[in-house]
Amino acid sequence: MIESKFGSIISSLRKEMNLTQKDLADKLGISDKAVSRWETGKSYPTLEMIYQISKFFNVPFNDLMTARVSDNDENDIVAGIVKEFNKMSKKTTRILKVILIILLAFSLVVTGALIFSNTYNKFHVYGVYIESDDFIIYRGTYIDTNIKDTLNLGSIKLKNIEINDNDIVSADLYYVEDGKEFVLQTYSSIDNIYFSNLISYIKIDELSNYLDNLYLKVKITNKNNINKEYVGKLEFTEDFSNNKLYSNDDVYENDEYVPIDLSDEDIEKILINNNFNSLTKRIYTKDLDKYKIAYFGDYKKVEFTYEENNLKYNYIYNLETNILDVSIKDGNSTEIENYQYDYKQNKILECHVGKCNNYKDIMILIRNNFLNLLTK
Repeated sequence: MIESKFGSIISSLRKEMNLTQKDLADKLGISDKAVSRWETGKSYPTLEMIYQISKFFNVPFNDLMTARVSDNDENDIVAGIVKEFNKMSKKTTRILKVILIILLAFSLVVTGALIFSNTYNKFHVYGVYIESDDFIIYRGTYIDTNIKDTLNLGSIKLKNIEINDNDIVSADLYYVEDGKEFVLQTYSSIDNIYFSNLISYIKIDELSNYLDNLYLKVKITNKNNINKEYVGKLEFTEDFSNNKLYSNDDVYENDEYVPIDLSDEDIEKILINNNFNSLTKRIYTKDLDKYKIAYFGDYKKVEFTYEENNLKYNYIYNLETNILDVSIKDGNSTEIENYQYDYKQNKILECHVGKCNNYKDIMILIRNNFLNLLTK
C-alpha cells in the first residue's frame, strides 16, 4: 500500500514503463528492497539517487524533490501548542498567541533565510566526457553540492591500445597548477572511476575550482616494467542547477522557427525544381559536395548524412514535429553523440550520449540547404 506522495510517483512511473521493482532496482544499481521501501514511504533515496531517478524516467528533478519534502510535514508542532493554549484563560491565551505568532514568524523568516543562503544555487549536476586519441569516456556525472562533491566517470574505453594478460593497468585523476601535477586519486583499474572530495589525497573543499584543469591519466605497465601513459582532459557541461526561485517547465519558442505549411505536391514540386532526384514517388535525394540529402514524403522527414575525419554524421529532421534526431559514430560504429532537439521550442528533449549542445550549427546546415527551399 502506498503511504507517501513520493512513493506513489515512483510506483506510477515504474508501472507506466511495465517494470517490476526488481527491474527498476537493476537499472539503478540498487536492491529491490530499497525500491519497495521508497514506494511504501519507509525510506527515501539520496539527492544523487533522486537525480538519477529523474534522468531515468525523464521527469523534472524539482517535481520529485517537492514530493519528497511534502512527505515530511507530519509533525505539526503548532497544533500541539494550540492544545496547550486551550487550557489557559482566553485573555492569557490571546496575549501569548500574539507573542508566539510574532516569534514564530520571526523564526520562520530567519530559518528560511538561512536555508535559502545555504541551498540556493548550491546544487549543480554536470555531464562529463573525455575524448582523447587514446581513450574515451562518453557520459560521466559530476554532482557539486555545498557539502560533498562526487565524480563518477564509470568505465574507460580504450582506443587502439592493446592490453596483455600480464599488464598492470591503473589510472590517476589529477589537476594541473603552475605547470605541476597534483594527484587527487589513484585507481587500480579503469573499470569504475569514482571520486569524492572527502576521500581525496589532497584536501579540497570544492572540486568545481579545478574543472578547467582536471585530467585523467591511464598507465599501463608490462611484465618488463615498461610503462606507457595516456592522458585525457575532462570536459564538463552543466545539466542542472537549483538557481531558480520556482520551477517553470515552460520553454520559449525559437524566434527563427518558421512553420512549413505546404502540401505534399508543393514540396515535391519544389524539390524537383531544385534538382532533387526522385528515387520513388515519395523519396527524393540530392548530393551537395560532401553532404547527401534525402527527403521521405511519407514521414515528412529530411535526412542529412556525411563522413568526415573518420566520423559518420546522421541528422534527421521531422517537418511536422520539428524534432531533430542526431547520431554521430566513430570508425568503429560506436556512437559518440545521440540526442533529440526540439527546434520550435529550442529545447533538448533527450541526451543519451555526448555533449548534446551543437544543434545550432546543425540547424544552420539544414536551413541553408533544405528549409530555405520550403520557406521562400
